[in-house]
Amino acid sequence: MNKINTPLVIVANGEFPQNKIPLKILKNANYIITCDGATDKLLKNGFEPNLIIGDLDSISAKSKDIYRDIIIKTPNQSENDLRKAINYVLTNNIYKFSILASTGNREDHTLGNIFSLFKYNDSDITIYTENGTFNLMNDKEKKFNSFINQDISIFSIDKSIKISSNNLKYNFNKSTINTLFYGTLNKSLSDFFTLSISHGNLLIYQSYNEN
Repeated sequence: MNKINTPLVIVANGEFPQNKIPLKILKNANYIITCDGATDKLLKNGFEPNLIIGDLDSISAKSKDIYRDIIIKTPNQSENDLRKAINYVLTNNIYKFSILASTGNREDHTLGNIFSLFKYNDSDITIYTENGTFNLMNDKEKKFNSFINQDISIFSIDKSIKISSNNLKYNFNKSTINTLFYGTLNKSLSDFFTLSISHGNLLIYQSYNEN
């Protein structure tokens, strides 16, 4: 297999990006990994994969034949193709990369893909959707670049995490998030906001600045 270069992008088999921001990420990639049937969507949009990973149940026979030398078949059904691709990247000691097309189509796949980030809390992975990004906050304190009225949502799977914030419309003061939705639909009040947490990780959504 060819050597993995960065910036690295994994393209999942959800809705192929149309927004200019994730498309720019894809255009600037030095290495593209596609998840099974995402290969055909990538080719249709004028890009080529450097590596294909999956159980090969959705890629076309034509693409499977043409790119047979860069395919890694992973039949293990305990993980979906996106997590198989992530696991492969991490075994190659690359911990910062982007994921595209992991949302859209089936809502259950969308939720599963987004919340998979909690599994990789030692990595710097960004999911780009059509409207914004998802990142895992791994530090106890972090300053986020933002803009006024940016949509912000915060998700926690640990109800005991105490959260404090600055520059959000609805600030936290050593507060906890007791459900998956209580930290959603917030707004930034400045060109940055800060979060501090007692322990663990938070999943942060930020909408794009497309002005």
